[in-house]
Amino acid sequence: MNIRNYKSLCKLCDKILLSKKSTFFTHSITSLHVLKEHPVLLNDYFKFIKLKKIKKKFIIKKFFSYFANFFLESKNYEINKNVTKKCDVLLFSNLINLSNANKVNDFYYGDIEKKLNTSGIKTRTVLRNFTDKNSKFINKIITKNKILLTKRTNFLNEILIIFRLISEYFYLKKNFYIPKIPTLKNSFLSFLSLRSMISNLRLFYQIEELIQKVRPKLIIIPFEGHAWERLIIKMLNHLNLNILICSYQFTVTTKYQHSLFRLLKKGYNPDIIFTSGKVTKKQFEINYNCPVKILGSNKFKKLVKAKPKVYKNSNFLIIPEAFYSEIDYLLIFTLKIAKLLPDKNFIFRCHPMINVDEIKNNVSLPKNVQFSFKSLSEDINACKFVLFRGSAAVFETVMHGLKPIYLDIKHEPNINPFKDCFSNKYNVVNPEDIFPIIREYKVKKIENKIIKYANEYFTKIDINQIKSLL
Repeated sequence: MNIRNYKSLCKLCDKILLSKKSTFFTHSITSLHVLKEHPVLLNDYFKFIKLKKIKKKFIIKKFFSYFANFFLESKNYEINKNVTKKCDVLLFSNLINLSNANKVNDFYYGDIEKKLNTSGIKTRTVLRNFTDKNSKFINKIITKNKILLTKRTNFLNEILIIFRLISEYFYLKKNFYIPKIPTLKNSFLSFLSLRSMISNLRLFYQIEELIQKVRPKLIIIPFEGHAWERLIIKMLNHLNLNILICSYQFTVTTKYQHSLFRLLKKGYNPDIIFTSGKVTKKQFEINYNCPVKILGSNKFKKLVKAKPKVYKNSNFLIIPEAFYSEIDYLLIFTLKIAKLLPDKNFIFRCHPMINVDEIKNNVSLPKNVQFSFKSLSEDINACKFVLFRGSAAVFETVMHGLKPIYLDIKHEPNINPFKDCFSNKYNVVNPEDIFPIIREYKVKKIENKIIKYANEYFTKIDINQIKSLL
């Protein structure tokens, strides 16, 4: 990939959003918020990114799903009657797996909510539903302190959303010039590409109603650089309810991460930024003029320095991201090196958002390759090496002593979370590259700069950072 073209795209999108002509609805267009140089995310922008095309059946399924939700889903949300409506802190999160619906600890925030409640601070967590189950089913098993957003709003709002999508399409065509960028798809900012406005604006209307009922003193929003995050911030500023708006960076960033680290027009930026650790704190302080505080992360793992990890075996742990193309990359490569190393075992661990059974049923695995259904800690204890690309889980594996190996794909951006502190000698491009790396790791430990980087990226959660703001 040409990074120059990527930067031109970022510059173009920012020019539109920062223009005097851009509206609230312009900001609701997901594709104008370029996240990072990940090949999966750039697939909608550039022609040369060759990934699996979305099947027509999938599009038809989404179309019918929209109308089914309209008639079958309840409106907006449901607040548990046994819990006080008002709260001090309102946290926004995502329900990515049905198994997380009845858990106390949140996938993003860990036990932050529990710790705040123990301290006498009333909290509620708002969940966006990314499962295939409807809200009626989930609300039967969800923990009482959670508020589940449904996949529809009221009839009038749904009609308004469709109208705004159509009008914004013509508004863009009339008011903004799109220069030619090499390999940029003609479908960029097409009518179909604006469909993400529907879910973003629906969320806006749902949260607007919810906020006025719950009336929190402080709100924490996950911060990745998405359009919907900025819409919520703008809406809260517009309501003028003296609510403190905090954005929380909870996951890894890449070398050319974009929308997360750029300011938008007045009203679209957070009051305070919470970070997962020291590394990203420095990055935010360079690009934002608001207070930046280290909240820490549930991904933090204490580094044990007493003695080095004792390896009972030389198994490999493979940790792809929650993208099916990334799973394909790593799975195909794993099968190749498993053939070269028949005496080694390979544990393939999918992201919680992925249906493992769906993948497992469509591939034939050799005896030394298996899909994991165990906890991450169990998989770590069973392995010596970790093969990765962009997964945040690699930090935890390194802190436990696993030796990292990065799969570098030709003609694609490097998405290694360790960025510049990771030596190229631990990169594999071809299956045969695994042999010199194994030999290297036999005589050398994990480089100290990698350990240090991992130790500073995700730090211990400090709820005092929240309590001090109330």
